[in-house]
Amino acid sequence: MVRKGDSRIEGRGSLTAWSIVGLISAAGFGLLLWSVLVRGGLTSADSSVATYIASHRPGWLTPVMQLVTWLGSSFFIVPFGLAVGGFLWRRRHTWEPLAMMAVAFLGAAGLYDIVKPAVGRARPPAGLQVGGPDTGNAFTSGHATQSIAFYGMLAVVLIVWWAPRRRALIAIGAALVTLLIGASRLYLGVHWLTDVLGGYALGLAWLSFVMVIAPLVKDWMRRRRATSQRAAPADPASPGS
Repeated sequence: MVRKGDSRIEGRGSLTAWSIVGLISAAGFGLLLWSVLVRGGLTSADSSVATYIASHRPGWLTPVMQLVTWLGSSFFIVPFGLAVGGFLWRRRHTWEPLAMMAVAFLGAAGLYDIVKPAVGRARPPAGLQVGGPDTGNAFTSGHATQSIAFYGMLAVVLIVWWAPRRRALIAIGAALVTLLIGASRLYLGVHWLTDVLGGYALGLAWLSFVMVIAPLVKDWMRRRRATSQRAAPADPASPGS
């Protein structure tokens, strides 16, 4: 099963598809970043979108969105990822799924930790926010960035190592969770629309990079192990010595 799953990751068509997705995502992030830096372009819709959402928030939906946004936080993603990684290790006896989820999540978190202070964009005003003012940097949305990277990789590892026949269901589920998390950041008024879109673009670009580079790293490690085994001296105690 693992070898069959690996072929889904390492196939030439899969690598080409991920490369295209990565290039489009990187270009999209660049466009959004430019819009934020020059305070034009796509940011022209930010204020009107935030104001509209704030004036149409039903009270019953607020606790639901606060729960949804928690699904995109590190406090949920880290233990959940460890639990899934442990589950797959027990079933497949490999730590590769956990390693791939960790790289996807940690890389995305590291990227937005660099972008946020570098851009230094202010969040929406406190009057538009729910649950107390958040005064941290706005661009990009950390929840959106790490959610699309983590849940995207979660879908990959579940399809490869657990339920390949449920590929469509798993992919749709991961996409819905990611979209709802982004929507919750807009609903709660803690991010502008372009913050969330920028987070999605940055996180997807990183996920695509990991999916492209992972098979290359695995292949390099396999060749290195093979070279080491060929170069290892024969055991003097072996019958053929």
